Order: sequence, then structure tokens, then C-alpha cells
Amino acid sequence: MTPDTRTPIRTCVGCRERRDQSAMVRFVRRDGGGGSEWSADRGRRSEGRGAYLCSAQCAGRVAKNKRYPGLAAAARSLDVFSQTA
Repeated sequence: MTPDTRTPIRTCVGCRERRDQSAMVRFVRRDGGGGSEWSADRGRRSEGRGAYLCSAQCAGRVAKNKRYPGLAAAARSLDVFSQTA
């Protein structure tokens, strides 16, 4: 029996391109007391609604999307894309 070597593919919510999961940053929305808050999930194991972004440019694009309120601001404030490049 051969091991399963498939790489998970995810879709960026900014540009809608499909890429390897390891090439993207996952953000998790946690619903709290007064609203929802997004945080980076580097281990890709946190519970909650997840969304993937592939670049800082896509973080800017997702600001126009009403489906992910606050995601662009969280991505800019956490500055996660400068650490992965």
C-alpha cells in the first residue's frame, strides 16, 4: 500500500486562484462577544470559519468583499505576508 501524497489545494478568497495549502495563510474567524474577529492560523488547525489568502495584494482585494468583514484589516495589522516571503 502506497502512502497518500496528495497536497491539499485551497482557494484564495482575494483572487480566487487555487494553490497548495502550504503556499497560503489561513485566517480563522472567531465569533465573540460583540462581533467577529479574524486571526492568523499558522498551524492550520484552529477551530472556526477559515479563509485563505495568498498575498498582501489579495488582502487588499478582499476588503471589497462583504462576505469577509474585517479580514483585510486583520491581515494588514498582523503583517503575516512579509514573514512568509
